Amino acid sequence: MRNLTWRIARPIGPVLSPDDFALADEAVPDITDGQVLVRTLYIGIAPGVRPLLPYAALQPDVAGDAKTGRARATEKDAAQLWRIQVGDRMQSGIIPPTSPYSGGTVGQVVRSRHPGFAERDYIFGGVHWQEYEAVDGDFSLRLDPAELPLEADLAAVGRSAFTGWIGYRRYCDAKPGETIVVSAAAGAVGMLVVQMAKAEGLTVIGIASGEDKCAFVTETLGADGCIDRLSQDIGSALDRFAPEGVDIYFDNVGGLAQRPVYDRLKPFGRLIVCGMAAEYGGTESSTLPTGMILAKRLRIQGFVVLDHEDEYPDFRADISRLLRAGALTYQTTIYDGIEQAPQALADCLSGRNAGGKLIVRVGEAATLTINENGLS
Repeated sequence: MRNLTWRIARPIGPVLSPDDFALADEAVPDITDGQVLVRTLYIGIAPGVRPLLPYAALQPDVAGDAKTGRARATEKDAAQLWRIQVGDRMQSGIIPPTSPYSGGTVGQVVRSRHPGFAERDYIFGGVHWQEYEAVDGDFSLRLDPAELPLEADLAAVGRSAFTGWIGYRRYCDAKPGETIVVSAAAGAVGMLVVQMAKAEGLTVIGIASGEDKCAFVTETLGADGCIDRLSQDIGSALDRFAPEGVDIYFDNVGGLAQRPVYDRLKPFGRLIVCGMAAEYGGTESSTLPTGMILAKRLRIQGFVVLDHEDEYPDFRADISRLLRAGALTYQTTIYDGIEQAPQALADCLSGRNAGGKLIVRVGEAATLTINENGLS
C-alpha cells in the first residue's frame, strides 16, 4: 500500500515553486499507545508556513521570532514553531502540537490505540502532507460530519478563520460607523473579517488581487468597495472610497500595500498586523515613519493566534451558529490529489488562485476493511 509523502527538496528562493518539493512513496507508519493511524482526506494550505521553510538566500525579517534581537531571550518567551529543513516532511499543522486545534489535515481513522478514537472515525489532527500518518490522539479532535462538512475544520472553523475571528474580536476595537480596510480580503482570513465588520455597521474596503476577487469581496461578502492591487493605485483608490481617512487597517500582507493605507489612518487609528504574505519571499518590505505614530496617536498591534487557543471552542460555536443560520459565506478552492499540494501552496503565496481557503483533497471518505494484516 502506497503512502505518498511530500518532503522539502531544496532551499527555497523568493518565488516558491512546486520543484522545491519531492514526492516519495514511503512506508505506512506504525502506531504506539495514544496514537491513531489516519488516512488523510484533506490538507489545508496557508501562507503562514512559508517563514518556517528553508530560504535559499538571507531570510527576511518576517521569518524571525519573538527572540530576535534579544541577547537574553529564553525559550519561554514565545512558543517556537518547528523550522522545516531540507529533507523534512512538509507540514500543514503546528509542530510541536500545542492543543487539539493544532492540526492541518482532516482524515479517517484506520487503526486506533487511543481510547477516544475508533476505526472509521473522522479526525482533525494530522500535520504533514502525506496519505497515511500516525497522529497523537490527545492533540486531535473527533469530527461529526452531520454537524459540519469535514473540510469545514480546515476552512470556516479552521485556523485561518480562527485567526480572523480573534484579530477582529480581540484587537480591532471596532465601532459602528468606522471605516476598516482589509488586505487579502478574498482570502481565508480576510473574508471572515470583511463579513464580521460589515455585520457590525462598519464601512468596509477590501484590497484583493484581480477583478474576480474584488467582485467576490463586494458582491458576495458585502464590502462597500474593493481595490484591485494589480491594476489600481491603492492610495488614489482610498482617497475615493474613504476621503476622510481610515480607522482600522487589518493587514494580512504587509509589503508595498501597507504604506498607502497607513498614511491615511485617522488620529487614534489602529494597524492590526495579522500576516505579512507579501514579505515572506523577501522581495517586498514595509517601512513606516514612526513620527506619524506619535502625531496621530496610532496603535500598531501584532498578534499570533497561538496565544488564544483557549478561545477556540467559543469561536467554533459562534461560526457554526452563523453557518447554520446562513449568515456567513466562506469560500474554498479545492485542488484534487496530493500531487497538487505544492502547486496549491505556490498559488496561495502568489495570489494566483480563485480566492477563499485553499484545500487539497487527497481522497474521499471510504468504508475501510481492516484485518489483522492491515487494511484493504
